[in-house]
Amino acid sequence: MKITEKAAYVKGLVDGLELDPKDKQTKVFKALVDLVNEMAEEIVELEQCYDDVCDQVDALDEDLSGVEDLLYDEYEDEEGCDCGCCSSDDDTAYEVTCPTCGMTIGLDEDSLNDGGMVCPGCGENLEFDYDEDELDDQPASADKDEESAED
Repeated sequence: MKITEKAAYVKGLVDGLELDPKDKQTKVFKALVDLVNEMAEEIVELEQCYDDVCDQVDALDEDLSGVEDLLYDEYEDEEGCDCGCCSSDDDTAYEVTCPTCGMTIGLDEDSLNDGGMVCPGCGENLEFDYDEDELDDQPASADKDEESAED
């Protein structure tokens, strides 16, 4: 039974008692029944609004999902990203691991020659300390500013 049906059932029970309309208790019963009816109607209205809001949220979620797909596909296709984290596998010649957050960042030779960068994961300022001979043999290492300043 729905809430409005239950409220109507209670109203029928009170009406079936054939109470004296002038009695104070009868007036209380009728006021309570009216209150229950109004509350049941409000609850039904709120449920309908809730269902409408849920439908709208679902539609927005689907739309947002489509936008995310477009943005991420577009972002992955971009070339020439300066952060070093988005380089394609063809351009990545070296990998650097941030000592603060542990994020592995792919770099090409131009980015490495810049001498440093900001970690896209944690914002730590990284400096690259290497010898020219190391470039041919192994990946470059990343050091924090403080460590490089102490050298």
